[in-house]
Amino acid sequence: MSKPTRLMVFYDGSFFKQGQIFFRYKEQRGWFSLPQLHLTLEKYVAQKAKSPIEMTKVVAAHYYDGRPSTRVADSSQLQKDRDFEMALINAGIVTHFLPLREIPRVPVNTDDIAYRLAQKGVDVKLALDVLDYAHTDRFDIAVLVTGDEDFVPLVNKITSLGKQALIAHFQFDGWSTDGYSNRPCRASSALLEAATFTLNFNSFVQDRDWRTEVNSLFFMPRE
Repeated sequence: MSKPTRLMVFYDGSFFKQGQIFFRYKEQRGWFSLPQLHLTLEKYVAQKAKSPIEMTKVVAAHYYDGRPSTRVADSSQLQKDRDFEMALINAGIVTHFLPLREIPRVPVNTDDIAYRLAQKGVDVKLALDVLDYAHTDRFDIAVLVTGDEDFVPLVNKITSLGKQALIAHFQFDGWSTDGYSNRPCRASSALLEAATFTLNFNSFVQDRDWRTEVNSLFFMPRE
């Protein structure tokens, strides 16, 4: 009898948000349906790893990102963050938020201090959790939603432990909407070479063989 293939999904939050915004506003497809995304990952891995689909399951998912304090984030941003956090929770995704570094810029006046926000420790937290779960045999395949080359040693380490890694990533050029510029999003070639499997979402949504899954992968929010 075949052994189950256990997937754990690890989201690099800042990277995933870039893809979310691209598909929502540039492609006009909508937001990712997180439950459907996990089902799609199961089908994709089953095909790539040649494992029975009924035995290929996401057993856990974790999301990592930074969060600003209330003195920095305005009410609109706080509401967006809360709405997205509820979507993560409703999809069964465990959230891991670390405080952002809030670096004061030169104030315009004494009553108006702007801040530059920077992540600190998020990638380290993600990597440590992946290693911990690999050592305790909690998954067979780690799905890393990221493109960061810093994760190459992590992928090499877990594969040396007998685990596999799927890098799920985005690939698009910079674009603009409503006067706001969005930077390009790409995955490190070294990271993709280190992975057991890769999934480029931008190519995937154009694949006619996956049309049914793609049609269910996004939803448009109610106005």
